[in-house]
Amino acid sequence: MRLKKWGFEHYLLLISTASLGLGAGFQGATGAGAFLPGFLAASLLIFVCSFLMLLTWRWAGGGKVLAWMMILAFVLRLVLAAFLIWGLPQFGYDTGPQQIGFVFEDAFRREESAWQLAKSDQSLLRAFSDEYNRDQYGGMLMLSALVYRVLTPDAYRPGLIAILSAAALTLSIPLFVTTLRRQFTRRTATWAGWILALYPEGLLLGAAQMREPFFILLICILFWALAHWLDRAHLKLVLPVFALGTVTFLLFSYRVAIPSLGVLFLWVWVVESGRMTKVWLKVLGWALIALAGVGSLYFIRPWLAEVLRWDAHLTVMQSGMVQFLLERLPAGLTFPFILIYGLLQPVLPAAIAVPGPAIWKSISIFRALGWYTLLPLLVYATIRIWKAEPPVRKRWLGVFLMAALAWLLIASARAGGDQWDNPRYRTIFLPWMALLAGWGLDFAGRTKDRWLGRLLAVEGVFLLFFTEWYVSRYFPVIPRLEFELMVGLIVVLSLAILLGGWLWDRRKKLSK
Repeated sequence: MRLKKWGFEHYLLLISTASLGLGAGFQGATGAGAFLPGFLAASLLIFVCSFLMLLTWRWAGGGKVLAWMMILAFVLRLVLAAFLIWGLPQFGYDTGPQQIGFVFEDAFRREESAWQLAKSDQSLLRAFSDEYNRDQYGGMLMLSALVYRVLTPDAYRPGLIAILSAAALTLSIPLFVTTLRRQFTRRTATWAGWILALYPEGLLLGAAQMREPFFILLICILFWALAHWLDRAHLKLVLPVFALGTVTFLLFSYRVAIPSLGVLFLWVWVVESGRMTKVWLKVLGWALIALAGVGSLYFIRPWLAEVLRWDAHLTVMQSGMVQFLLERLPAGLTFPFILIYGLLQPVLPAAIAVPGPAIWKSISIFRALGWYTLLPLLVYATIRIWKAEPPVRKRWLGVFLMAALAWLLIASARAGGDQWDNPRYRTIFLPWMALLAGWGLDFAGRTKDRWLGRLLAVEGVFLLFFTEWYVSRYFPVIPRLEFELMVGLIVVLSLAILLGGWLWDRRKKLSK
């Protein structure tokens, strides 16, 4: 029977069967508590999440490509979550979080508090009190405690929260893709959807008990609502969805919700102002936006300055490599260096060269490969965005490009060269980075533009030299280039690639 001819009852039977199989596998791999109650809890949670995904997929118009995006996004995260919960106690480091299968220590501390709250006779609203300070905001802690109290009162099963994280990221995909299809080509929406589904850092976060997948889902919900408001479509549904999404976002993290809402409102203003004919309204709108931006910076300046100073200090103290490199730079270049170093985290050459347990080495390489694949796509979109047509599409891309670049700098400054917090903060804006990268891939394919290949070649030169440099540090038998010579060779070869490409294009243009 063909997929497109299936009725709703066939899909329901399919997800019911799959939920039982996945639930059994998940409980068998994680092994928390008795098998039967763990199997029933995992199967029920997977079924409910899968049912919501089915409804969202059908609402978004269905289609095999979107279905495969969602299936792979969800199943890969479940498999990765089960593997990590099983594998970290055996092959990871001998630390408390890893011995019970946690990748992130923040999640470990919060889930412990959630389990204590779930076992108590207190109201779950206590999650928002100062008593439970493992979660700054309380929203995620309350959700975890609710799952523990209702589904698994007999044993501590934090793997169930990873199922919710996987589902949150997966549910964002149809919302994101169907929104992009309103203004961009189908290829752009498809590329962006695949990036959102399979980006390695997103896979890891969606396989853990982290808030970032929920942030991404809430951003996509608000993005969908405002895109429909711009088109004056489904207005009766848009307003309550936007209001509910905003309140939920604030409960999970107002420090992430406020800048996210700021970007979305800026995007709405840029699109709407393009339709206005009255100049004074445009001037007033931009003046208010500028005033709000300056005011926000003024109020957070003391906190931000202290945070940046402290995190820069930690970056230097925790990394011998950073200390080595900073000794060769003037003191005034310390913070710019840490900022650039943060943008390059997780560093792929270091992930390849630095020794460690195989499970952690694999995770590090996997995460770094994802970032070093996405980064040149973002650079390419940055230099090609001015060619986007029609103007409304350029406005969309322009706003989200500025937001993504600003967020990357903030994440790099906030967490410096930290290879965990920095990429985690960065991934919150993954939907907009996926849009830019997806548009770049579509544009390069349609126009047969060679500059994307040249940027990849420059990145290849950088990775080749730095990988040799890192490997030679840990294996002294390999000859090691002096740092200054290596940087000089990278600059010369990169300029040769870029300048040679420009001359080649110019020659071909003049010969026509």
